[in-house]
Amino acid sequence: MKNTQFPRVLVVDDEKGNLNAVRRIFLDEELDLEFAESGELALASVESFQPNVVLLDILMPGIDGYEVCRKIKEHEKTTGIMILLLSGKNKLDDRLAGYEAGADDFIAKPYEPDELIAKVRILLRLKDAQDQLRSINRNLESLVEQRTRELMKKERQAMTGLLVHGIVHNLNNPFSVAMSFADFADREIEQALEDRGRDEQKTVLESARKNLQSVMKAHARMNTIIDDLLRKGGREASDKRRKINLNDLITTELRFLEADMFIKHKLTKKLDLASDLPEFVGVYSDFSQVCCNLIKNASEAMWQSPRKELILRTRYDAEHIYLEFEDTGCGIIYDKIDRIFEPFFTTKPEKGKERDGEPTGSGLGLYTCKELLKGYRGDIQVKTSSAGTSFMITLPLSC
Repeated sequence: MKNTQFPRVLVVDDEKGNLNAVRRIFLDEELDLEFAESGELALASVESFQPNVVLLDILMPGIDGYEVCRKIKEHEKTTGIMILLLSGKNKLDDRLAGYEAGADDFIAKPYEPDELIAKVRILLRLKDAQDQLRSINRNLESLVEQRTRELMKKERQAMTGLLVHGIVHNLNNPFSVAMSFADFADREIEQALEDRGRDEQKTVLESARKNLQSVMKAHARMNTIIDDLLRKGGREASDKRRKINLNDLITTELRFLEADMFIKHKLTKKLDLASDLPEFVGVYSDFSQVCCNLIKNASEAMWQSPRKELILRTRYDAEHIYLEFEDTGCGIIYDKIDRIFEPFFTTKPEKGKERDGEPTGSGLGLYTCKELLKGYRGDIQVKTSSAGTSFMITLPLSC
């Protein structure tokens, strides 16, 4: 009965006598042994038995040992299996051919039993160390991925936090206007009630009516700001995929970012959106974050540009949807363009090192965009010059 707690060793040889000899050599070793008499059977056993080490004869009819070795090593799931070639062919060219095929070690027939046992033990230790290293790497990758997600979330929260002040400012403006006009209307109505002249009373009431209409307009503006914020927050609270109107998302994101006074008052915004753009299935917050990052980057690139024009375009063809974010900013330096999607790489100064209100960067914005788009088989490309930069997102219609 096989003991699955012991290391697994697959022995491959077309000679039954050689298989029995190996069986006797490892009789006292705590190993789980399996035997195969051909290359074809060996490959089937590798898939089902999942050995730690394979003892592999080279000269066999059908698939020889070199080919078996290559097939094991070329697949991701089996490439870590340690392979010891056993062969009566002991020339240098034979050994080199074995190493070229991916073998980890070589022993010539006839071999000393103690040497074979020693080589298998070494390969088992190497396999164990290799497995531990891969486990450590997986854990590290998981930790890095988790940390990156946390940083991306903090980046988003920080950006939202900065914009909240602008949102409050935008709400205060129409609220102050509403209160002022309401106060004027109250005074004028009071005056009308005290005044006995009908013509004068009519004039005052008409003025009061206009002021109250201004109050209602200011109230409607506040409702729009609040509704946009609540709608955006509600959509982003869900992590489920659903149909998204990318045109609506872009315009909503732009309105949200107008909490930034630079974006609201200093930029000329042009929307060239395909009216019949197909809906796209995805997580709303993924594309909200991508659009937010690209619009924010475009605006910051125009910080000192004499011409500040932001152009947002959408279009599609039979296979793809295209989103373009174009600015008239300073462009990206040629020797840095290959690195802009790397995490923590930024062309902007770090926070605390900026001058005169200069935009700062964490190096996560474009990296986040690229990572989020990967989940949709999407792509993002950049074109840049001294006259500005354009980022083009390509999304497959069926993903």
